Amino acid sequence: MRLSRFTYAVAGAVLLAACGGPGSDAPTNASIDDFCAAKSWFVAEGTDLFFASGLPSDGELVELTHEWASELARVGTPDNMSADARAGFEKLIDRLEDMEPGDVEERGFNWEDGEWEDDEEKSFARYVTNTCP
Repeated sequence: MRLSRFTYAVAGAVLLAACGGPGSDAPTNASIDDFCAAKSWFVAEGTDLFFASGLPSDGELVELTHEWASELARVGTPDNMSADARAGFEKLIDRLEDMEPGDVEERGFNWEDGEWEDDEEKSFARYVTNTCP
């Protein structure tokens, strides 16, 4: 059961590498390589950490999610990202920073506010898909 929760959470985070938040102070001149590495940071760090120490608790998963938000905000976005995609990026950071242990459910993140798939977030998802390997 915990393995499937971790799998869904990681899959959700990868898919959400297409969403947004208060990363408005994040740089707008990141290299594409650095941006794509930051986008993949959660999976790389999580895999390394949890292979070494076992499956995460909800709290550990949320802590890693907060660290990912910090990494995304530190790196920022490339200068060729559209304003809509950038707004989606900022929303992703906001959601990641606001995540609490109670938001992790058996099937992924509990973000049922109905607002996380707007045009800005879809624009960010398209940018990531078309830019990062």
